[in-house]
Order: sequence, then structure tokens, then C-alpha cells
Amino acid sequence: MNPTHNPIHTNSTDTAPPPWTTPADLLRGAALYLERHGWHQGDMFADLDQPFPAACATGAIRMAVCGTTNPSYTGTQAAEVTAAIKLLAFYLEDNVYEPVDHRDLEDHWAYFNYVGDWNDEHGQTVTTVVDVLRAAADHYDRLHTTTGTGGAR
Repeated sequence: MNPTHNPIHTNSTDTAPPPWTTPADLLRGAALYLERHGWHQGDMFADLDQPFPAACATGAIRMAVCGTTNPSYTGTQAAEVTAAIKLLAFYLEDNVYEPVDHRDLEDHWAYFNYVGDWNDEHGQTVTTVVDVLRAAADHYDRLHTTTGTGGAR
């Protein structure tokens, strides 16, 4: 089963643990979504009439969390989307993307705008977007994995 098709939470009273455990897992889910359903520039989704439309990086992250293009989602889902976007934005800023109009990543919407600008950059490719999503996830794991018995996080 495709993990990006199962929303983490269907409402705010869900008691089951989410299938994702970290923002890195969400970035990997977004990369998988783009590989399976296609990548898009200029808007979050290519066709809102489709259940699983081609998406930009932000849209793919939303699909990994929510499983739908519906703009309404829970506070928990919003926090999960924001955490993954923030992780990607900081990875981009430190390792990949330095736009001419550099934005200071200090507020909530700056993260989303920064990722959107990078996704929509002229010459950008789906291969690069997918590779960077996975690289940012791997970077997070390297920083947040402890060594020792079992290598648990």
C-alpha cells in the first residue's frame, strides 16, 4: 500500500499512532509521492479534480501528511507539514539554494515561500527535487540518530 495515500490523522480525536515518526519520514513520503504521481511548478497541485494530482514539493509534503488536497486539516497535521517544510527550508538554505532575493527564515510563512521559490526556480527538475527531499531527510537522521545500543533515535 502507498503510504502517501493514508492520512496520518482523519480528525483531531484520532488515537492511533501516526505512521510517520519524524519530519524526515514525511520528506521521504513526499519524494515517493512525486515519483508516483508527478511533479508540478507554479501551484501546489496541477489538477484539484484528481484525487492524487502532480504536486510541488510543498503539495507532496501535504499529501504525505493528509492524503488529500483538501485545504482543511487538523492542527496536528498543520504542525507536521510545518515541521517537514521547515526542515527542508533549512536544509536548502545551508546546502542547496541561495536565491538572489534571500529571505530570512524567521517566520512561519517564510519557510513555505522559500521552499516554493526553490521548487519553482527556472530549470528545476523532478529529479533534483526528489533527491533533495531525500538528502534533507538523511541529513536530519544523521543529526538526530544516537549511537549506542540498537542505534535508537
